[in-house]
Amino acid sequence: MPEEPGDWVLVGLDAKIANKRGVPPRIPVPTGELDAIGEKGMTVDAIRGWITRFMSTAPVMNVAAWRAENAALVKSFEAFVGKKDAWAKAQDAFGRRDFKTAIGSLRMIAAIDPGDHAARLNLASALSSEGDHAAALAQLDAIAPTWADDADFHVTRANVLLSLERRDDAIGSLADALERDASCAPALDSLVKLGVLVAVYEDPRDAGSLTYVRADSVRTHLEQVWDAAPRDVVYYLEQVAYHEMERRPEIVLAASERAIALGGDAPHARAVSARIGSLRSLGRLDEATALARARADREASAQARVDLARCHLAAGKVDEANAELDGAIAVDPGDLMALDLRWWPAERHDLMQLQQAVPRLQAHAEAHPQAAGAWRTLARAKLALGDPDSALPLLERSVALAPDDDEARAEWWGELLRRGGAEKVLADAATISGISKRDWKLRWSEAEAFAAANRTMEARAAFAAINHDESLLTDVRKRAKRAAMAVPTDPK
Repeated sequence: MPEEPGDWVLVGLDAKIANKRGVPPRIPVPTGELDAIGEKGMTVDAIRGWITRFMSTAPVMNVAAWRAENAALVKSFEAFVGKKDAWAKAQDAFGRRDFKTAIGSLRMIAAIDPGDHAARLNLASALSSEGDHAAALAQLDAIAPTWADDADFHVTRANVLLSLERRDDAIGSLADALERDASCAPALDSLVKLGVLVAVYEDPRDAGSLTYVRADSVRTHLEQVWDAAPRDVVYYLEQVAYHEMERRPEIVLAASERAIALGGDAPHARAVSARIGSLRSLGRLDEATALARARADREASAQARVDLARCHLAAGKVDEANAELDGAIAVDPGDLMALDLRWWPAERHDLMQLQQAVPRLQAHAEAHPQAAGAWRTLARAKLALGDPDSALPLLERSVALAPDDDEARAEWWGELLRRGGAEKVLADAATISGISKRDWKLRWSEAEAFAAANRTMEARAAFAAINHDESLLTDVRKRAKRAAMAVPTDPK
């Protein structure tokens, strides 16, 4: 039964909204469904159904005067209904990553209805996927006024500009995205990749402290954070560890200098080493060497001599470096870094040179049978030479000599896991009391062993415990969360 004219209401839409959705600017809505719009909104399918019914049943559609007066509106109705099949074909093509077919269908839609800016946005995406970035940019620029308030649009445009090697313009588009949405993650991430911004955790243990700072202002920003409250040496050593991991020597230098200042006449050794290392990384070799030499003259520690040796190596003074390394090894026969720098070949993947170094490492370990690090270094060399049968007992021996060295045990467990030794890892883990309080790398290896042994509930629980440990760096906790989610569901 045909609807009477009073059964319909023409609802007007904002022009930008209509263009974004690819629908007519005025939509016929049955009066009986007006109240439902406020709750359910207007889907494209519902709009298409209303327009189809209106065109086929509304009496005014047969009134020549009304059609002539509303010719543009009628044309928009016909275009909207007429592009249904082309839209379906384009969506199917996108699903199959058949961008050529999608481009053909979307060009047809754009020809039928130039005001369908949703189709033209999709057309730009398809063109870019096919490598026609210039054509994609032309489409985006044509519809820019419609999408000017949409952050994702500006990110899309930035990606096209990057493909055209227009870096500065792309940065401008990403800035436009952030003006629309200051938390737009794709824009922030892109600016980080471009080196414009740096993603920084103000507190490495707090995921909520993530902020984005201009690359040339990181130190200034962090110093303002540091100055905001009283800090102790432990705080600055945490900052040192985090920024060393992120390879920010300038920040490591600033944090280590603050830690040293708090230490007074007895600065923390870790802070002093960090300061020397950051100066070396920044190319301030003379300063680094002077500090390292003063420390080596002041204290008889292996670390002091290793720091000075690394400065000599950076300056190409191999003989001087070796003399310092020999001194470090004399102080601590198991110092991993000293042994590595002294006898491991500079070309680390040169197996012939490494093979030649093994007898020296073997002799050193046998001469210092209680030095756990000596056996661990020898084990690493044998692993690199593809001899795990000889290496694994040596790692186990190093753990027996230093049972509280969680990093050594985690290294042994990791090598066992690579070779199907999950059960041995779990057997050793069962001998450790209070493992939940031990180093996260040890706990991580235990979790991996549970997963490898198909003890999925225990694996997820172990990873979850790491994720919820607020004493750990945020990046470690995030990794643990992803690892827990990746554990397969127990088939039982």
